Amino acid sequence: MVKSEKKSREKFVFNYDIAESIIEYAHKITQEGLTKGTWGNISVRDGGYIYITPSGFPYDKLTPKYITVVNSGGQKVCGELNPSSELPLHIEIYEKRADIHAIIHTHPVYSTIVSITQKEIPPIVEDAVMILGEYLHVSEYALPGTVELAQNAFKALGYNHCVFLRNHGLVTVGENIHEAFIATLVAEKTAQIYIEALKVGNVSVLPDEHAKLLREKYLKSYRQK
Repeated sequence: MVKSEKKSREKFVFNYDIAESIIEYAHKITQEGLTKGTWGNISVRDGGYIYITPSGFPYDKLTPKYITVVNSGGQKVCGELNPSSELPLHIEIYEKRADIHAIIHTHPVYSTIVSITQKEIPPIVEDAVMILGEYLHVSEYALPGTVELAQNAFKALGYNHCVFLRNHGLVTVGENIHEAFIATLVAEKTAQIYIEALKVGNVSVLPDEHAKLLREKYLKSYRQK
């Protein structure tokens, strides 16, 4: 038997630590007011598998058995419930970003305002530029849960760590779930700053060359591995 055949027949082993981390951060996004009810979703990639929150299930009732696991093609391999309806979005990002191992989708107030009023947020504050990217884009609109939404989201995300979904909400990504969560907090703070600054007018934007240097510094040396 060749190695590839043996590997394909190996039995999947559920990782409870990953499931518990997803539940922990599901509680965090609720406590921070980043989403309401059963909206939003969180996933973690582990090898060829994606652990993801179930569709339409209250976060405060989550236990490891309710975390769904799918393979890279989206077929369920473990879990009592169906995966989030936004699974295509998660698969699209994981397929095209080898550096990403966690995704958080939320519906924060200011990020959603950005998603319905702006095309992007320019580089206005240093922490946002470093953690999220130089220009933070709003994707083209598509119906929730569709492949079109997933493709539009990735096109606008590129190699940033956040993207605003048109008329919808926010998606952040990270090397791990904590980095994705911090990106969510920073993205919402940045969206609030930008919306409030627009009310005042005369928004000051960082020079492009400085924004590029700040982003490179974070990616190469500042972030904790």
